[in-house]
Amino acid sequence: MNGGMKFFYSSFFAALSLALVYAGCSDTVSDLNVNSEPGVHQQGFATPGSSGFHGTYINNNKLWNLEACRQCHGNDYAGGNTGSSCLTCHNTDGGPENCSLCHGGNGKSNPPKALNGQTSISYIGVGVHAAHLDSTKWSAKVECYECHQELTSFDDSVHIGSNPDGIAEVVFGSLARNSLGGGITPDPGWNRTDAKCSNSYCHGTFKNGNVNAVADWVQPSSVYCGTCHGDPATQNPNPKPNGVYISPHFSYWTLNDCYLCHNQVMNTAGEIIDKSKHINGEVNFNR
Repeated sequence: MNGGMKFFYSSFFAALSLALVYAGCSDTVSDLNVNSEPGVHQQGFATPGSSGFHGTYINNNKLWNLEACRQCHGNDYAGGNTGSSCLTCHNTDGGPENCSLCHGGNGKSNPPKALNGQTSISYIGVGVHAAHLDSTKWSAKVECYECHQELTSFDDSVHIGSNPDGIAEVVFGSLARNSLGGGITPDPGWNRTDAKCSNSYCHGTFKNGNVNAVADWVQPSSVYCGTCHGDPATQNPNPKPNGVYISPHFSYWTLNDCYLCHNQVMNTAGEIIDKSKHINGEVNFNR
């Protein structure tokens, strides 16, 4: 073989090798850590408890939109051009997009737990989610959309978006804005710094209610019957707006007298017997 042919084949195989390397790495996601083997995640990426575990990596880098994962594993996470399916482990509804993977658990999508694993009520990402959704004391379950906008998809901008910050924006729904008339129009507000809700129908902004009542998101004890309507000092729920009892409420009435006018809601022991008729946007009187 003459020198010209040797040069031709050498150049051809060199170019072919470069093309194969480029094709093999062209789908590698640039913002995921990899080890020395091209196209493979860092050590421990699939091992729970490892410092390199993908759940920890995604959380630490706020990559919850999973766009990087889909680039290699396919939009359905079934393997894509890697041939490695995420659904082997993520075999619940939604796969890696299952709500309770990031927040909540035991089939529930609401905290506890929070995105960072916190379960304490005193943490703002947990707060009294459970008191509103799972173990309500005074009302029927408060739906997620009453505090957060409804989602149209996992990647909805009001859920995660392209640049997630890990903060759930609060946008009050119709319940918190409900007006019972009497010149009272709720204008609910959320103060993340203080973790408090104010001017909400749910917590006193209604006719004969305590319109200045503020609910502390991380202090369940900050809310009781008297904070919304009645006397916050004694916890007596007998309506007393501006320190004045409003007819037909008499000054000597207590929690045990509510049933006299509201026996669909309360019993003689002052217990709520139908949560769907309390904080439901209307006043339920005896029939």
